[in-house]
Amino acid sequence: IGSWVATELAMLRTAHDHRVPVLGICFGGQLLAAAHGGSVSRSAAPEIGWVDIDSEDESLVPSGSWFQWHYDQWELPEAAKEVARNPQSSQAFVLDRNLAVQFHPEMNSEILASWIATGGADEIDRFGMSLDQLVRQTADRDTSNRQRAHRLVDQFLHHMTKGSEPSVT
Repeated sequence: IGSWVATELAMLRTAHDHRVPVLGICFGGQLLAAAHGGSVSRSAAPEIGWVDIDSEDESLVPSGSWFQWHYDQWELPEAAKEVARNPQSSQAFVLDRNLAVQFHPEMNSEILASWIATGGADEIDRFGMSLDQLVRQTADRDTSNRQRAHRLVDQFLHHMTKGSEPSVT
């Protein structure tokens, strides 16, 4: 673990103590879990590409396909409420004014191209995935995923800056 992780964990705890809402994306979500008493461990298998998730709070984290690129999973902090998951692992949780998501709502073709250029192509190949298919799937979702990402952030801001937690039914 990098020497900067302890500082990040402390910053997340301080933000929590001061009721500053935090949206943790992928590794950021994992850090939120670890900072608040949960844990992070290696997944049985990586999740790379467009992966379906199921949500218990559609108004906050919509169900459907979200882009993922990770090898780890979190165990929820005791006070957290899971709001989304898939058969492999937890995909989103709320903890007071914080929201953690295991996926990348920001994904678009430009971001994917940069990840591919910085070693991602080798990872895709290593797992026997089709790079062309992943690029095509992402391009097909550029507009709709941008809209979904904006909705997710808007809903996070609405729920968390009001000081209320989203309802989980």
